[in-house]
Amino acid sequence: MASWSVCSTVAEPPELLCAFAAHYLALGAQEVHLFLDAPDDTTVEMLSKIDGVRLTLCTEKYWLETNGKRPPGHLMRQIKNANRGYAQCTTDWFFFCDADEFLVSKTEVAHALSEVPAEIAFCRPQMAERIFEAEQPQVGLFDGRIRKMLPPHPALIREIYGDLAEMTTRGLTGHVIGKSFVRTGQADLRIRIHFPVPRDGAQEEAMRREGSLKPGPFLPESWLVHFDGMTSLHWQLKLLRFYLDYAPLLEADKKGVFTKRTAARSRQLNALYESRGDKAALKRLIGLIKLEPAVLAKLAAADGLLDLDCDPATEARALFGSALTLSVADFDATLRVRYGKLIEDYQLLT
Repeated sequence: MASWSVCSTVAEPPELLCAFAAHYLALGAQEVHLFLDAPDDTTVEMLSKIDGVRLTLCTEKYWLETNGKRPPGHLMRQIKNANRGYAQCTTDWFFFCDADEFLVSKTEVAHALSEVPAEIAFCRPQMAERIFEAEQPQVGLFDGRIRKMLPPHPALIREIYGDLAEMTTRGLTGHVIGKSFVRTGQADLRIRIHFPVPRDGAQEEAMRREGSLKPGPFLPESWLVHFDGMTSLHWQLKLLRFYLDYAPLLEADKKGVFTKRTAARSRQLNALYESRGDKAALKRLIGLIKLEPAVLAKLAAADGLLDLDCDPATEARALFGSALTLSVADFDATLRVRYGKLIEDYQLLT
């Protein structure tokens, strides 16, 4: 059967990274390669002792040696690291995703990849998202339900989400393209966030113009569950940090290139930033991921929910021990230590 590895650029609390590593090793990944964007001693200590986990510490020295300087935006750093990880990968397939994205497959991943026709250079799982029930307090990091992409019918999506519909793409708050498994050893490709493109820039642009620059086919019976915000606080911080990272692009984007590519997310970023000090506006925005009963009922009626077995917490405790709480309380406490000033300055809801 085909061998495969997963790679990610991460800057999350160590418990989440432990769950990520444990989940992918349990699925059969031969290697979990983590590029630590903000290396800390606890993460390194917990993960460096695990067979199958490879750590690359993205220090200033690392960036100086590999790129001349540290790229300013996190997406740029992800792409640089993904291509480095791809070049170093020794398995048949390379999968690149984020630390809040967990693959679920109803068949063994290695078997599914073995069945992919030889002429297909890359493929992808379908996208899904974890959501919260507004009346069900979150206790564990992986609590909640899973929603899937809705049909491309704006009226249906507005019926479910109301005025918040414009902040979704087919009913999801995050991306819908997905992330890709890429066959290794293809020197003519370079890895991008969602799928690889020709290394030759002119060829890439020509394919873009003719409409042939597209993601690969779906890997049967597989989904990538995006935990878009491990907690409500985490989601708010994610949007805020993204906004602050890319504020110059958002404000100077006169041609609208950036916002057109990420229209729904851009609206979320702006809404989060503009809600500073307005708790009612912020609570309304959080309604995108924390669904009220009436919204959840409409989503269920539209066949918008998935019943998938995704339990990274159990996998993580099996590998790292029961001391790993994976609780909302501990996770948010770590966020407050790291981002306390941002939380206070922007009056995020905790």
